[in-house]
Amino acid sequence: MHRAPWTLLLLGLPVFLDALVVKSGVLPTIAVDLLEETANPGQALDLLEKEWISKKKEQKKWNWKQASEESKTEWAIVLKRYVLADMTVYELSRHFGEALPSTAGPTTEDQRDALGWADKKLARLTSNLERAVLDQNTSDATAVDMQIARKTNLLTVHEKRLLADEHKREQYGFFAIEASGQDVLSKAAELLQILQAEQAQPTKAQPSWSSIVAAPAAPATPKTTYLSMLNATQAVPTSAHNNATAIRGAKPTAAALFQNFEDAAKVLHREMGNFESMRAKSIASLLAMPSMLQ
Repeated sequence: MHRAPWTLLLLGLPVFLDALVVKSGVLPTIAVDLLEETANPGQALDLLEKEWISKKKEQKKWNWKQASEESKTEWAIVLKRYVLADMTVYELSRHFGEALPSTAGPTTEDQRDALGWADKKLARLTSNLERAVLDQNTSDATAVDMQIARKTNLLTVHEKRLLADEHKREQYGFFAIEASGQDVLSKAAELLQILQAEQAQPTKAQPSWSSIVAAPAAPATPKTTYLSMLNATQAVPTSAHNNATAIRGAKPTAAALFQNFEDAAKVLHREMGNFESMRAKSIASLLAMPSMLQ
C-alpha cells in the first residue's frame, strides 16, 4: 500500500520540528559556555593548556620544529601565570592602602569594602601561584620527554643539549620568581589577618558624664621608709625586664606590615622583569638554531 508524498511529509514534520527545538536550545548554551570560558584571561589560559595537552597526547614525535615550539609555548604559559599574579599584587597594594586604619576616626564603610576586595585578590593570587607550579611541572615533564631516546624522537644530540640548556634557564627564573611570589603571599596574608582583626574590634564608647566628673582624691602617700626604698630599688630590674620583653613581643602595626608587603612586591616586580628577559633570550637562542646547522 503506497502512501502519498504529502502524507509522508506530514508524518515527518513533528520529528523535524523537534530537531529544530533541540538545536535552538543547545546552540545558545554552547555559545554562553564559550563566552564564559574566554571572558577571563585565566580561563582562556586554561583552555590553551587543555588544547596543548590534548595535542601532546595525540603525538609524541619530536623534531626540532615541534620541540622548539613546544618549549617556547610552555614557557609562555608559565610566564602568563606570573603576569596575572603580578597584576593581582598591584591590585592588592591598592586595596590594602585603602583599608589601612586611620587615626581620624573609626573604620569607614569604604575601608571595609577595600578589605573585602583585598581578601578576594589574595585568593586569586594564591590560585595563580599554585597553577604556575603545576604549569612548570608540565614543562619539566615535557623537557624530560624530549631527552628520551626512541624511534619517534628525531632530535640530534646537539638539539637535545640546546633544549636542555634553555629549560635550565627557565627553571632558574621560575625558582626565583616563585620564591618572591611566596614571600609576597605570606606577607599579604599576615597583613590581611591584622586588618581583619582591627576592623572586627568594637568602636570605643563615647565618654559618659561620670567620666567627666573629677575623680575622688587619692589616698595619702605613705611615709617613705628605708625598707620601702629597698624594695623599690630591687623591683626596678624586674620591671625593666618586663618592659623589654613586652617590646620584643609586641605585634607589628598594620602600617609596618603594609611596608613589608610593599617591599616584597617590589622584589616580585623585579623578578617578573627578569623572567621575561630570560624568555626573550631563550627564544632568540632557539630561533638561531636553524642558521647554525646550515
